[in-house]
Amino acid sequence: MAAAGNAKAYDLNAYRSQRNAGKTANTRVVRGTAVPKTRPRPTPKAQPVHRPKVVRKTQKQLREEARRSRAVAVRVLSIALAFFLVLGVQIYCQVQVDELDQQLDALNREISVIQSDNTRRNMELNASVSLDKVDEYARNELGMVKISDYQVNYIRLSDQDAVEVSGGKSHEKTLGQKLKIHQNE
Repeated sequence: MAAAGNAKAYDLNAYRSQRNAGKTANTRVVRGTAVPKTRPRPTPKAQPVHRPKVVRKTQKQLREEARRSRAVAVRVLSIALAFFLVLGVQIYCQVQVDELDQQLDALNREISVIQSDNTRRNMELNASVSLDKVDEYARNELGMVKISDYQVNYIRLSDQDAVEVSGGKSHEKTLGQKLKIHQNE
């Protein structure tokens, strides 16, 4: 039996084929039921092979492409240069503004010092020109004296006053209308 002509006796694939009857290489076994069911496996789709197109260009086309790429590079560099130029000008202007702010702060501090000095001097001036000092200066330096009671002249305002106009006319006015005091009285 184990002879060369009887090779199927030891071939176990025959038993497997009975067990997997009806199965192909594209199916798989689904477990969990009393009778195994097979579902077909999806076959991978063959993707077409992508081969790059080889384009032959003339010398003129190559020069034109090089010129266009240089033009694009020049544009990019000029835009970058303009951007950095604007950025540099912005930084320079900000530095100038900061310096002017520092100068302004220094001037404001100087103004406040001068104003406080001015206030101090005004207070000294007001203290030196007080009424007591004026009274003292008038008595000691100028020889003046305060007014006495005998030097006071009282004016009676109950009488009617007369106003003389050039041309000899006189008008009687009451105190409420007009008061005129002559120096020779």
